[in-house]
Amino acid sequence: MADTKFFNEAITVTASIDRDGQTNPKSFSWQGQNYVLISVGRQWEADDGRHVLVEAANGDRFEIQLSREDLVWYLRRAWQEELVV
Repeated sequence: MADTKFFNEAITVTASIDRDGQTNPKSFSWQGQNYVLISVGRQWEADDGRHVLVEAANGDRFEIQLSREDLVWYLRRAWQEELVV
């Protein structure tokens, strides 16, 4: 089962924005690892910017946010599968 973890860390995102204002992240880098995104889910506007739910190729899911204040992307939440050995 995936644990929900909360963050406030700046990340580097590769994305496009379409004519309707929808953000389409393709990948992001966090803690020295690159995550290729296979799915972009719900998006919403809040006082602090645009929030986007995404899923990485390894099955981890994240909430990322483009800050309205400084136009920097942040990782807000992560749902990552625990590795069982």
